[in-house]
Amino acid sequence: MREFIFDVAIRPAGSSRQRWEALVPALPGLTAEASTDMKAFERLQDVIIPFLAQRLAKGEGVPLQSRVGHYMSRYGLVFWQFLCIRLGPLRSGQLAIEPIFPDIDELLTRLDGNGVDE
Repeated sequence: MREFIFDVAIRPAGSSRQRWEALVPALPGLTAEASTDMKAFERLQDVIIPFLAQRLAKGEGVPLQSRVGHYMSRYGLVFWQFLCIRLGPLRSGQLAIEPIFPDIDELLTRLDGNGVDE
C-alpha cells in the first residue's frame, strides 16, 4: 500500500466571504467549494480518490511532496489541514482518507524519503 500526505489550503473563494475553497496545491485542478471552511475540507475528501483514480487511469501518476508543509509559504495566510491518502489494499478498519492533525513543528520537519517535488 502506498501512503501520501498532502497539504490542503482552505481559503475564502474569490472575493466572497460566504464561500470557501479547499485545494491541494500538489494536485492542480483539485478543488472543492462549500459554505464553510470545514465543509469545503470534507467535500475535498469526497472527491480526492476519484480525482487520483482519474489521473492514474490517464497514466499521469500521483505527484509527491518531498516535505509536508511544502506549500505553506506560497499560499500565505490561509487555514491549513493535511490529508493522508492510502492507495491499495487496506487492512480491516483502515481508512483510505484520513485527516491528520499532528504537532505543527513535527509536521514541518518530517521528510518523506521517497517523495519528489512536482
